[in-house]
Amino acid sequence: MAISEISYLILVPLIVALINIVLPVILRKLLTAGTVIYLALLTYRLYTGDVTETLILDTVVFSVDKLALFILIFIQVLSAIILLFSLKGVKQEFQKAFFVLYPMTIAFSNGAVVSVHSISLIIFWGLTGIMLYLFAIMDKTKEASDTAKKTMIIVGGSDVFLILGLVLIWFLEPGYGWNLSNNQVLLSGELAYIAFFCIVIAAFAKAGGFPLHSWVPDFAKDAPVESAAFLPAALDKLLGIYLLARISLTIFKLTPFVHILLITLGALTVITGVMMAMIQHNGRKLLGYHAVSQVGYMIMGIGSGSILAIVGGLFHMVNHTIYKSNLFLALGAVEKRTGTNDLDELGGLGTRMPLTFLAALIGAFAISGIPPFNGFYSKWMIYQGILEIARSQSAGYQIWLLICLILVVFGSALTLASFMKFIHAIFLGKRPAKLADINEAPFNQWLATGLLSILCIGFGLFAKELPLKHFILPVMNQPGLNLLGAYSPLMLIGLFGLALLIGLIIYWITRKVRFDEVYLGGMEALEKFRITGTAFYNEIRNLKPLKGIYDSAEKKYLDIYDLGKHCSFGIAKLFSTIHNGQMLFYNLWLVVGLLILLLVIK
Repeated sequence: MAISEISYLILVPLIVALINIVLPVILRKLLTAGTVIYLALLTYRLYTGDVTETLILDTVVFSVDKLALFILIFIQVLSAIILLFSLKGVKQEFQKAFFVLYPMTIAFSNGAVVSVHSISLIIFWGLTGIMLYLFAIMDKTKEASDTAKKTMIIVGGSDVFLILGLVLIWFLEPGYGWNLSNNQVLLSGELAYIAFFCIVIAAFAKAGGFPLHSWVPDFAKDAPVESAAFLPAALDKLLGIYLLARISLTIFKLTPFVHILLITLGALTVITGVMMAMIQHNGRKLLGYHAVSQVGYMIMGIGSGSILAIVGGLFHMVNHTIYKSNLFLALGAVEKRTGTNDLDELGGLGTRMPLTFLAALIGAFAISGIPPFNGFYSKWMIYQGILEIARSQSAGYQIWLLICLILVVFGSALTLASFMKFIHAIFLGKRPAKLADINEAPFNQWLATGLLSILCIGFGLFAKELPLKHFILPVMNQPGLNLLGAYSPLMLIGLFGLALLIGLIIYWITRKVRFDEVYLGGMEALEKFRITGTAFYNEIRNLKPLKGIYDSAEKKYLDIYDLGKHCSFGIAKLFSTIHNGQMLFYNLWLVVGLLILLLVIK
């Protein structure tokens, strides 16, 4: 056995997690904080130095390339910032367990990324799914228990497909053994397609891609808010999209049909997630559906086959982990101060929590694709890449790609509308009387959201100079790629600033504003008549073309988990009816089964 520094990415946080079991909470926090700092430094050392391999029984098990290092860097960065938020404010009843599971999750996530052996990948991939389950049941409520079970069935069940896909790769390319670092499997023949789509199922389930997405909003609503930012918003997104990128770029050689199919699934994921987010009144569930929607852009980019769109997809993956973690943590800070994440019960907190408000506003601008924040640049690269592909396709494919592109651009507009609702409902409007004494979040919490906000701005203003140049373009080995030509974030800031200035001048010249109290029947309006930030969106929910779809979605008719559950129970009930305990019927079924078997063998 040859152990290299790569192994420390797994061993150190795993050992710390085990030690934390017997330590008091304060020492658990300090030791976990020291661990994430060490892992960040170790990852930087691996990034800048000569990478070695870990061998077990003369077989390479752990190794890293530029893609793996890119993912590892942001696992450590996001883990450190979210831990900073978690150092103060985690609920007392599960604080001890949280700081055991936190380093353990980092260890398993690192293990999944550095694994170049199929067996190792299966083990660590499955362990990350168990971490999801354990974080989900922390609250010990019925809702949390149901969500944990749902998460485990969807994410854990997809592990079966991962195993089958990896076994088929070994069967198709036995010369490589179980090694995944050098495969280039041609998508020709049924087994190759089955292998590819089996692994795609595992990637979609982990990242939250349509139609395996329904666990994400439920987990976001019922799990601790810190774990919602840590897992579906950050680490699970990195792992799921990493696996999709790995099989699309290095393990399989995709066909034009598969590229078109992945682009279509990406567009469906975008529009499905954002349409459901529009009508949510629970802030965490709204963010959960947006975590689904944003995956669609990544799937489109990485699955497109265009270098520009692939770079955009990888960049969007990083951008999403930054601004979505920021939004979850900002909402978490509000929730911890107010005791609720229901948008109808919030409002007017911008003056009481100005730093949290600013962080949430920056996150909202970024996820909505407003330039010059980071979300705009990565989305625009994906759009340009899809258009680039369309030029070389037949007329039918061009129309189809144009429809997909229109859907995702429309989805981006709906994202902006949705976050206007989010920001207004929490920070603007009239503040409920019960929230009159709310104060700003603790130092560690607004510092964490502030750091993520700085990344949203920095990765937008200096996209070419920082993340693209140092992390993403080396993955694609495309240092000279033309990144949107003359795009200038500073020019955009100037144009936006000029438009704002003109608007302010017009406002000050023409303003005729009077502020007054709201009266009903000559009396001051009661608290229950306060207009919330979600009121306008209730009309969207009840529009005739959409009402039926939303009704079906809320009844779980579009949820693959509930559909599977009802089908399973229906089949079980059928067999229960058939096998009623009478010997005559058992003998009949034995004879029928034997006849079917003989026909198959024949």
